[in-house]
Amino acid sequence: MRYASSGLQALLAARTPCWVRHCYSIALNDGATVLDWTDFDQALVSGGTTYSPAPFQYKRMTMRHTAEIPELDFGLFAADQLTVDGINIKTAVNNGLFDGARVSFYRVWMPAPGDTSLGLVLMFNGRLSQATITASGIAFTAKGDNVLMNQQAPRNLYQTTCLHTFCDAGCNAANALVNGISTANYMVGANFTNGFSIGSGPSATTIPWASAPSNPSLYILGKIIFTSGACVGQVRTIRNADSTGLTLTYPTYGTPSAADTFSALMGCARTLHACQNHTDKNGAAVNNQQNFRGEPFIPQAELGV
Repeated sequence: MRYASSGLQALLAARTPCWVRHCYSIALNDGATVLDWTDFDQALVSGGTTYSPAPFQYKRMTMRHTAEIPELDFGLFAADQLTVDGINIKTAVNNGLFDGARVSFYRVWMPAPGDTSLGLVLMFNGRLSQATITASGIAFTAKGDNVLMNQQAPRNLYQTTCLHTFCDAGCNAANALVNGISTANYMVGANFTNGFSIGSGPSATTIPWASAPSNPSLYILGKIIFTSGACVGQVRTIRNADSTGLTLTYPTYGTPSAADTFSALMGCARTLHACQNHTDKNGAAVNNQQNFRGEPFIPQAELGV
């Protein structure tokens, strides 16, 4: 059951013409940032919160009085001008800033444009499960909290490659990831290098070195973070790396320029051999086998009988 004020109940019972819009409150996983937006063409104020106008479009909501997981689909169009702490919102989505965010979806009935005196009605509250960048903007899908019960059992798959992500808490390689939402995002540690510069002739998918490191192949399957220029704040996966430069898996938004700076995280093939024979940026050999979570010696299904 959803709560509606007595004034709103009276308005609906009288079938008085009114304006109906939506408000979105997205609380990011950093525990501090809350983004309050509305699809109305002017700012709405309710309960001390100001909802800024943004080109949102409500698509659909599914909710039943069963154990079925409720879902909310909505979109953000023409999002190129929206920023989150100075970062373009598409870049923020690509960087994973919205991962784990909470979404509160409200509907507001207004007797006059901008009049929120009857209050907002909470229609949905849950977790953002997917954010997809499209040609026209961003498509969001949020699901109810009971989605946490939708887990595979056993939770971990038996696979030949490691279950960990390189340098996460389980991998425990010598690296510290600093999560934030500003353009100063960075990583520090023996597997991360700051202060690289782009050489001449870069493109959206190719980043030449201004001065190549001694062993550039260590950065294959790693990450690049642009720290200045047109692509500042953007993060991309490194598909290939050699003495000439880096090849990115996915193109950047905009084209970087020569002399722009970036940082790079080394990659890992997540195999037992790679875990036993890792080399950090200082040339030190690292054997991280004790944290390897793959099962490379399980026989193939055809040979397991």
